[in-house]
Amino acid sequence: MSSLLLYYRQISSFNIPFSVAVASLAYSQGGNFGVYFFLTLLTVGYLLALYLYEVRYAQQYFFYYNLGFDKIKLVGFTFGVNAAIALIYFLIF
Repeated sequence: MSSLLLYYRQISSFNIPFSVAVASLAYSQGGNFGVYFFLTLLTVGYLLALYLYEVRYAQQYFFYYNLGFDKIKLVGFTFGVNAAIALIYFLIF
């Protein structure tokens, strides 16, 4: 479980700042910060973070594969966590 959280943290280290930047830009134009943050967190920011991780840390996938996690499981886990957080936000607000 800790290795999955390590992967999530590494993906989120780019995804969250990018999503905050996009949401701040949308907020300055009159949009809702939370909506744009979570939409970016689940779409463009997430895909961009996956791409940058693939380019920069492609060899790290061998580490996760040796632990029994393939790329599909890692991507599914991180998307699931982000989707659960976004769903909770959208249900509350």
